[in-house]
Amino acid sequence: MMNKKWENIITKYLTKKSNFHKNKLVKKNLYIFPNFRGFQLGAFIFFSFTASIFYQNNVGLLISIIFFFIYFISIIISYQNLNNIRAEPLTILAQRNKNTYLDFTIQALNNRERLNLDISVNDENIQNIDLAYKKKITFKNLFLKRGVIDIPILKIQSFFPFGIIKTFGVIKFNQKLYVYPEPIKPPLDIIKDLKVKNQFGENDYEFDRIEEAKLGESLSRISWKHYSIKKKLFSKKFINTENHKEILIDIGQLDKFNLELALSYAVYLIEYYYNRKINFALKYKDFISEYSNTLNHKNNLLKFTSNV
Repeated sequence: MMNKKWENIITKYLTKKSNFHKNKLVKKNLYIFPNFRGFQLGAFIFFSFTASIFYQNNVGLLISIIFFFIYFISIIISYQNLNNIRAEPLTILAQRNKNTYLDFTIQALNNRERLNLDISVNDENIQNIDLAYKKKITFKNLFLKRGVIDIPILKIQSFFPFGIIKTFGVIKFNQKLYVYPEPIKPPLDIIKDLKVKNQFGENDYEFDRIEEAKLGESLSRISWKHYSIKKKLFSKKFINTENHKEILIDIGQLDKFNLELALSYAVYLIEYYYNRKINFALKYKDFISEYSNTLNHKNNLLKFTSNV
C-alpha cells in the first residue's frame, strides 16, 4: 500500500517535470531508486563491509566491494537504458463511449538498444519490450466525455539489468486528443430537411417534386417560389438526396433543444457523406466550413464537433 502511494507521489512529480520535456524521456524526468531486492542487497553490502572492517576479514571486504561495484554499475546501466527515448502519438481523434486504440511510436534517440522496458497507459501495460530503434505500440482506452484533452501520459519503467534498481519515467505530449461525439443516425425527416446547395445556381434549393402542403408541414420545406406564382402552399419533396453534389449539415437545425444530440447526428452525417464521396460542409452559428469530401476535411470537422 505504501509502495503504491510512493509511486503515485513520484508519478505526479515526474509529470510536472515532463511539462518542460514533452515527447521525450531525459534525465530531468527520470527517477532511479532501488526496489525491495535492491534495498536488501544494499543492506547486505553495508553490513558486510562494516563486519569486514571490524573483524579485519579481507575476503568479506573483497566480496562487499564486488557487490558494491555491481550495485553501482546497475544504477548507471539502468539510467542509460531509459535516457533519451522519444515517443510520438499517432492517434489524435477518438470517439466518445467507444474503446479507442491509441497508437504511439517510441524510439531510442541514439543507436544503443534498450532492453526489458515496461510501458503503460492508465491500466494498460506492455511488458518486456526491447527497443532497438523505433517501434509502434498500441493501448486501448475509453473516453466518456467529448472535448479536447491531453493525450494520456506514457509511463516507462525498467528493472534492467539485475532486477535490483527501478528506473521510472513519464512522457507527456505536446499534441492534444480530440474526443468527438458518438454518431447517432438522425430521423429520416431530418435527413430530408437538410439544406441542399443548388448545383445549377438557382435561388431555390433542389428538390425532386412538389406536393400541395399539408397541415403542420415544416416551413423549411415550403416552396415559396411556387407560392408566389400559384398563391398556394406547396411542399418540396426530397426523395434521394444522394443525387445532389453538395450537402450542408447545419447543426443548429438538426436538434434545436439538445446540442449533444445534434452533434451526434452531425457526426453520423459527416461519416455518411464522406463514405459516399459526396461533398459536404458543416455549419454552426457563424461558422461554416468549405465543401469537400476528403479525409482531412472529415477529420477537421470531427475535431470541430469535439470542441463546440
